Amino acid sequence: MRIEEIENTITPVVESHGCVLWGVELLRGKRRPTIRAYIDAIAGATIDDCEKVAQDLNYELAINDSFIDQDYVLEVSTPGIDRKFFKAEQLALFIAEEFTLKLRESLDGKKTLTGKLVNVQDNEIVFNCGNEKLNLNFLDIDLCRLKPNFDELMRVNK
Repeated sequence: MRIEEIENTITPVVESHGCVLWGVELLRGKRRPTIRAYIDAIAGATIDDCEKVAQDLNYELAINDSFIDQDYVLEVSTPGIDRKFFKAEQLALFIAEEFTLKLRESLDGKKTLTGKLVNVQDNEIVFNCGNEKLNLNFLDIDLCRLKPNFDELMRVNK
């Protein structure tokens, strides 16, 4: 079972509910794997969206030949405010936001960095990390997660 195969099966079901597939994780469990699908929508996906997509996906995955032999756990969730990014193009709407990055290889002795997103072009990403501009290929990032600005969220919600 590969992520691409799972995404190809899941995407039409998610889109039929007016949502987009944000990303998929395949987690290896002791007894059975977990397929975790993250969905989003223009106005934000709701818990009802997650429930409906999960119901339809349970049916769709059960009839798909590549899943028939395997017992798995399916989870459907929203990406949340501290969302993980699965593809470089997802970053385009988050220019000037702060991110926590975990790199695949150490850079100047560090694997974990925090920086503001400056630019995205194809897989090339530019972050401001302190006083330093950092050019990275998205494929060199093990984890890219939005760092929510809770002060800004509180100001907007007042």
